Amino acid sequence: MLLDVQDLRVERSVTGAQGERGFEPALAGVSFRVVKGRILGLVGEHGAGKSLAASAILGLLRPEARLVGGRALFEGQDLLRMSEADLTRVRGARIGFVVQSGHATLDPNTRVGAQLVRAQSIHRPIVKAEAAWRAETIMSSMGIPEPRLRAQAWPHELTPGIVQRVVIGLALINEPQLLIADEPTAGLDITTQVQILDLLHLEVRRRRIGGIIITRDLGVVAQYCDDIAVMYAGQVVEQGPVGQVFTRPAHPLTRAMIADAPERLALAGRRVGGPVAEPADGCAYRARCPDATDRCLVAPPLVGAGVHAARCHFARIAAA
Repeated sequence: MLLDVQDLRVERSVTGAQGERGFEPALAGVSFRVVKGRILGLVGEHGAGKSLAASAILGLLRPEARLVGGRALFEGQDLLRMSEADLTRVRGARIGFVVQSGHATLDPNTRVGAQLVRAQSIHRPIVKAEAAWRAETIMSSMGIPEPRLRAQAWPHELTPGIVQRVVIGLALINEPQLLIADEPTAGLDITTQVQILDLLHLEVRRRRIGGIIITRDLGVVAQYCDDIAVMYAGQVVEQGPVGQVFTRPAHPLTRAMIADAPERLALAGRRVGGPVAEPADGCAYRARCPDATDRCLVAPPLVGAGVHAARCHFARIAAA
């Protein structure tokens, strides 16, 4: 097992009606696994907690959020118990991270090639000439034309698609074992989205590493992922192999997402559903669930058979 996230819990600060400060659950016991050589699609509506889970694992929570509990075992070591110094050595070296906005990732005051060189020197002793050669090499492998010329460019001189390829190169240049991509095609045109996703998929397969793609698009999961974890209101409500979950969805939310946009299982996406409900006692999805009964006032357990599981009182999951 490359990454084993267990009962991850995060709270966020809130301000009450009288101005008092407090905390409320943001992630309520999130668990999922990533296997080497496979890609997990972490999918859900806006606000479900997908990006928050990745930030918590990588020690990148914003000041208004705090880690409450859980484990995130990466290659046998708990990321949540690491010192900041140790975690800094893991980020960018053993774990690569691709964020939504490539231009926000890159330093606008540093040429692209120099940023790729710097990413290497942070994590290993390396001669500058070798680092520059490796920078040009990975830019070429990312499909960037004229990599030597592009290495001398400033980020603002590059198109969004090229910038995102540079960001993926930054995430991979130190040969990590896990690649996390958080909405990696946000803001890109459809053609460039497909190219970027094809590139991510190819690199994970070619390098035989593990991958996580965070998305709201079931079409992306269907085409590029091996496993799926569906999130809602800070919980994983269903998870399993993509083919099994799509063929026999066990949670009402998964069924609704598939029914809402079946064409998206082959094409590129749009947002599914409305705002995410706040976590509450019982099943957080019950206000929108057509199958809800009084039984749903009690929090549902995780029901499963093998690797396929759903957090629903009425889940019926056949053994694979």
